[in-house]
Amino acid sequence: MKRVFGWVRSTMVATVLAGLFSFSTAHAISDDLLTIGSEAPALDVEHWVQNGEGKFSKVTKFEKGKVYIVEFWATWCGPCVASMPHIVETQAKYADKGVQIVSISDEPKETVEEFLDRKVPRSEKEMTFRELTKSYCLTTDPDGSSNESYMQAAGQNGIPCAFIVGKDGKIEWIGHPMSMDDPLKAVVEGKWDRQAFADEFKEQQEMEALQMKVQRQVGSLLRDRDFKGAMAKFDELTGEIKNPQMKLQFAMMKLQLHRVANSAKTEVVKTLKDALSLASKDPAMSNQVAWTIWEMSEQGQIEKDKELFAEAVKVAQAAAAKQEGSPKAATLDTLAHLQYGLGNLADAIKTQKEAVAIEGDNPEIKGFLEELEEEANKKK
Repeated sequence: MKRVFGWVRSTMVATVLAGLFSFSTAHAISDDLLTIGSEAPALDVEHWVQNGEGKFSKVTKFEKGKVYIVEFWATWCGPCVASMPHIVETQAKYADKGVQIVSISDEPKETVEEFLDRKVPRSEKEMTFRELTKSYCLTTDPDGSSNESYMQAAGQNGIPCAFIVGKDGKIEWIGHPMSMDDPLKAVVEGKWDRQAFADEFKEQQEMEALQMKVQRQVGSLLRDRDFKGAMAKFDELTGEIKNPQMKLQFAMMKLQLHRVANSAKTEVVKTLKDALSLASKDPAMSNQVAWTIWEMSEQGQIEKDKELFAEAVKVAQAAAAKQEGSPKAATLDTLAHLQYGLGNLADAIKTQKEAVAIEGDNPEIKGFLEELEEEANKKK
């Protein structure tokens, strides 16, 4: 029977594959994580390209009583460029309230200068990026020291990324500049609850930092083709994780490590069982893990383990019961595949009919039902 893959599920195996391939290029991070409440590192920026038309001075140490936004960007980064009008508006709004924005690229000064002379596309008023950004401090630091002090020290991988430095010189908030309006307003007005945000932010930050640490240390062993050592190091680094979401993310990452290390199928099945148990309370994740089980069995990475399949069926059934619309149809489709894998053709057909009733226009769902019914007719 032809197997149908893809559609609504973005399989996690593909995602972690990209993560593993990034092992060799992951940046090292400091063990002393820069986080909410940390003292903001001094700035040592090489080129101050724009300074708010003379309104702002170069910043090294942060002045008490003022608020700063240290934002990281690049000319090649679409979201960074798209955020520029918002940054302009923010600087204009808070210029008289002691707020200074410093945007930092790590590209050569010539690259930034060339970019600034380009025209802003789809602008109501014809202007260059130099004219657009003239109201705030736009800089570049090619030696990467600022990036190291902030982005790498805080375990942040994506740009644009903004750090709000409060009136006491400490980090108040870290995130996408398009999301900083409310935090910035609260910081300026002295109403920001730093500790509440720290509690919320630090857990995610620690996960990202651990991810980078795993990528660096496990990746080094993989490059040396020390697969046994890589697996042992992975278990050592992730063994103390308590947060269920973190445990699930690393369990799925471990599946790809199994693939690279050519682990015994029994070890792969054990990891899949762990992932399935961790995902059972989240319908979307339940579907992704259950589909991964089906997909890996089809690809020969694991046997069609009846116990594992039976547990995946239970989890998928529970997930589908909590869903509606396309997500429910996707989970039912996964469930039908698993039922078929267990040899329960009649159950698979019944389940797939439910999926078709919801998402009948989807050719993959409809096609799988036709294949199931064709097989059932041959057995009559």
